[in-house]
Order: sequence, then C-alpha cells, then structure tokens
Amino acid sequence: MPGVEEVKLHVAASIDEVDRAVVGIRGCSDRIDEALNRLRIIVAGSAHPRAAEAIMRFEAARERLDEARTLAMAGVEAAQAYHAMI
Repeated sequence: MPGVEEVKLHVAASIDEVDRAVVGIRGCSDRIDEALNRLRIIVAGSAHPRAAEAIMRFEAARERLDEARTLAMAGVEAAQAYHAMI
C-alpha cells in the first residue's frame, strides 16, 4: 500500500491532469460556439430542416462540453479538499 506522501503526489498529478483537460474542454467549447455563430449567420432565413438540425446538434454538443467542464471542476475541488486533509 502506498504511503501518504505518494498518495498526495498522485492526487496532485490527477488534479493537474484534469486542470489541463478543463482548459482543452473550454477551447473545444469556444470553437464550437464560433462555428455555431458562423453557421447561424450563413443559414439565417433558411428554413431547411438540416440547417436547423445542425444548429441544434452544435448547441447540444456545446452544452454537454460545458456540463463536462463543470463536473470536472467539481471533481478537482473535491480532490483538492481530499489532498488538503491527507
């Protein structure tokens, strides 16, 4: 069984890894948002169902990325609290 210091090192490494992932998720969300805005401008006035579907799916993707980021950040907070108490 690992000692306390080894556990603390691995918890800190996990926190750092998730922090980097959160930055990546934020970047993905921003890029999808930019694509979504561009698509909305281009298809403005179009009543084609596939254009509406594309917008709806991009919005859903962005929302899920935002949810993943929120969950990851909550996990980081919990891991930081655990790290502080061990």
